[in-house]
Amino acid sequence: MLSLIGVGAVIKSSLNPIELAVCVGHAGEISPATVAGFTRQVDEFARSIRRPSAFAVKGGACAVAALISDRVHPASFGAVTNKAMSYGTVVVPAVIDLGNRQMMIAQNTPMMGFALWSTVRGKAGMYLPDPRAVLG
Repeated sequence: MLSLIGVGAVIKSSLNPIELAVCVGHAGEISPATVAGFTRQVDEFARSIRRPSAFAVKGGACAVAALISDRVHPASFGAVTNKAMSYGTVVVPAVIDLGNRQMMIAQNTPMMGFALWSTVRGKAGMYLPDPRAVLG
């Protein structure tokens, strides 16, 4: 299930526009395969929202791929890593475990697209509430 929270511009420039999508999905149970599959789906969506730039090539797209559940397999937190997936996109996965009131946002920085990873991680932290703050 893919639920789009918002799409906006990270960089509003006709030279190289970069879009941002924050996508949240709910799963009955989260496993490492669920994290990988959802991240791939969000990457495909991010590729679809890239706009043309002034250089006659498409600009970039960044996305946050957040999965939420009451049941999260412990190995799922190890699957929350940033990987270069497609040219022109940066997708930061996150897992929110409501049962244990934990949130994990990928922290590593791959070389491809390295300049945007910290920006997207910051957006993830801004848009995704800490479950301890919300649930008490």
